[in-house]
Amino acid sequence: MGILKNAVDSISLGMEDYNNPDPRRLVSCTRNLVAGILLLFKHKLVELSPPKSDEVLIKQQIVPTIGTSGLQWQGKGKKTVDVQQIKERFNALGISVDWTRIDKINDHRNDIEHYHSSLSQDAVRALIADSFMVIRDFIRKHLAKDPLDLLGATTWNALTNVAEVYQKEKEDCASHIESIDWKYDCLEGALSDFNCPECGSGLIDVAAQNSDRLTAEFKCRSCGETWDFESMTDLAISKYYAGQNFLSEKDGGEPLAITCPECGHETYLLEDNVCVICEISVERKCQRCGMEIPPEEIDGEGYCSWCAHMMAKDD
Repeated sequence: MGILKNAVDSISLGMEDYNNPDPRRLVSCTRNLVAGILLLFKHKLVELSPPKSDEVLIKQQIVPTIGTSGLQWQGKGKKTVDVQQIKERFNALGISVDWTRIDKINDHRNDIEHYHSSLSQDAVRALIADSFMVIRDFIRKHLAKDPLDLLGATTWNALTNVAEVYQKEKEDCASHIESIDWKYDCLEGALSDFNCPECGSGLIDVAAQNSDRLTAEFKCRSCGETWDFESMTDLAISKYYAGQNFLSEKDGGEPLAITCPECGHETYLLEDNVCVICEISVERKCQRCGMEIPPEEIDGEGYCSWCAHMMAKDD
């Protein structure tokens, strides 16, 4: 029961931090909410750990032992599983959780804690809204408990109220984004997922003349920061593809988005072979040797670096 109580205490403290007038407590709010969610997950792993295994499923280090019933697995040491290990063990055990939302919560936490110097309660609402969904679903589905009973009325009602208000505003912003023809599906997705780089809020509103994307004007509902179409698209697309670029290149593949050789923004999509800002498309095959031009060598001239070098020598 110790881990579960710590989880409940962390979530309760997070909401107390959120409602405290001291703005410095907002960073503590993010830490406590994320810690509370991870403790809920660890509690489930403890529940599933065999008796006398030293809570094997939450330990980073697992060692085999020979017992009276044969080979057994035993937890060792005090270090417990991190987020990636929890994900791996949940997947192996058939425990389904919304990892997309949990990854967003971690992103919110990292952004708020490390990048935003001035926070408001509005900016933290995105993390609370996502946390509310994860906490509610996990407690009901995997712990077979009522969130109201487990967390108490004060904490549960605070979570619910913040999440409902945020969700209503988010839906308003989403409907405004959906009303505009962005021409490229990935652009609409990137804008919908974007968080304000100034305050961390996910409430990015938009208006455009006659639904024309090029006249779109964006505004953060939390801090008032504004962007035009070009600057917002550059920010949203580069962030949207940053993680995908990393994973693709880590596995030996190509990045999905690169710097446009025409406008210089990180908005040239290799799969579509187009820049979503200036809409230029460049030649991907070298006009001299016929080989595909590597992403890092695309400059709009239509030659790979070797052929460009050889032609320069001929001149």
